[in-house]
Amino acid sequence: MSKPISKYLSRKIKFVSVFSMFAIVFVHSYNYGNGKLTSETYLTKGFNAAEMFEYFFSNGLFAFAIPMFFIFSGFLLFIKYENTVKGYLNRMQHRIFPLLVPYVLWAFLSGLTITILSDFDNFKNLSFIKENALGFNKFYMYFINPPAYQLWFLRQVMLLTVLAPLIYLLVKYTKALILIPFGVIWFLNLDYIVDSRALFFFAVGASFAILGKWRNFTKKDNRLLAAIFALLWIGLSLAHMYAAALSKNTILINAIHKLTVLAGIAGMWLVFDHIVKYIVTKKGLLLASAHLFFVYALHEPLLKIGYQLAIIPDKTDGSHFILYICLPISVIAVCMMISMVMRKVLRPVHNLLTGGRNS
Repeated sequence: MSKPISKYLSRKIKFVSVFSMFAIVFVHSYNYGNGKLTSETYLTKGFNAAEMFEYFFSNGLFAFAIPMFFIFSGFLLFIKYENTVKGYLNRMQHRIFPLLVPYVLWAFLSGLTITILSDFDNFKNLSFIKENALGFNKFYMYFINPPAYQLWFLRQVMLLTVLAPLIYLLVKYTKALILIPFGVIWFLNLDYIVDSRALFFFAVGASFAILGKWRNFTKKDNRLLAAIFALLWIGLSLAHMYAAALSKNTILINAIHKLTVLAGIAGMWLVFDHIVKYIVTKKGLLLASAHLFFVYALHEPLLKIGYQLAIIPDKTDGSHFILYICLPISVIAVCMMISMVMRKVLRPVHNLLTGGRNS
């Protein structure tokens, strides 16, 4: 079994998680086209300043965030993992509550919210409500495809947790060379049951834990390396934006996107070593980290409903831009305030909804 991680690394993971979660909210705030970003999304209006701005951040600089959470999930699962029947069952037991229970509860709540809102005149004609309103006779479908679509992350982590013995053996006995085919699968977007992005980055985190390499990355004070990856991260984000504006070549756009994600993960991790020492005692970030799960679970469908209620009929670029800046900040604040109040007034309920995180 691996040695416990250092206090510094634990704190750094917590702080990076705060920034990554906020970044995800902005990723989901992209409001051009159908509002859904993929590695192959191109700009619908070409060289449009407002759309390019959103794309640069949501599908460029912030694209590292979801993979970063899969890396953390794989790392934290395997850092205390023993590949025995007892060890496996122990990890499964400790994952059922923090993953499955919140998934079921938030899927139920998001489905109930859509069902109730579909009966109100001010909401029932919103496209997001129409697309997701199933009625009580098909309510069970909300547990498979909840309106809070970000819950797919919990589904994938649960599935990968079930596959933990196989991932452990593949990583350990190939000395992490299994990451090469996993990376190719991710690069080609070959998704079947297991999401290729989830598999690759979960395995990356698992590799650091299983092979003990994480000790080499606990704290690096290499400003040159951090600067190189930061510039590469920004440069690739710009290249990705321009490629998406100039061309509809999805192969090219996908390739640059994948490189942007890798540069973003490395850049965020290395640059943060030069930030964390200044914020390690900041209580505000620690407070934010205690309420991140509510931001994760609640920001959708709040964003989609808020966007469709607020956008004016002609959907001007100005309204898109203002909402892109203001709506995610407002949603993050609302989610955190709800979490704070519930944690103080209804702590047992808060504990269930977060799977016991920071309770």
